[in-house]
Amino acid sequence: MVYLSQDYIGELPKTHASVSEFDLSSLPRDPNELFTQWFEEAVAHGVGDPSAVTVATVDEHGMPDARMVDIISLDEKGFHFGTSAKTAKVSQLEQVGAAAMCFWWQPLRRAVRVRGTASRHFGGERLNVWCVKPEHFEFTFLWDDRLHSDRVIYTLDEFDHWDRIRLQR
Repeated sequence: MVYLSQDYIGELPKTHASVSEFDLSSLPRDPNELFTQWFEEAVAHGVGDPSAVTVATVDEHGMPDARMVDIISLDEKGFHFGTSAKTAKVSQLEQVGAAAMCFWWQPLRRAVRVRGTASRHFGGERLNVWCVKPEHFEFTFLWDDRLHSDRVIYTLDEFDHWDRIRLQR
């Protein structure tokens, strides 16, 4: 049984705003600066809940989990978000110490994927604040034809310097 057909989904309206092109010739050395620029553009274009992010973890059996949270801040330590103290997310972050995050600003056709180590920055009885220190960023700009994209990947090397790779699809 098909619940949502490919034809039905394919015919849904695609809403997006025209924004500046992804200028691959003038990328900052620090991916946090590019993230901040894209975040501020999402805010300026009225993207709903631009601070919403999917946080992905794995359980003790290697099964993935993903859920939506809001980031509290981004600083030199990483992305900070709050969560209830007694959740599967906290248990998984404690066990594995790593997480992935994915921001999707659909109207702008932009996505940012982040992977890194996770640590607790505040642990209360009800609320925990966690930080994901990025070791990998991937910025994706989807073209209007939805078949092509520009991507830039930043990876942190052993000397805490960011390396950049530009990919086009």
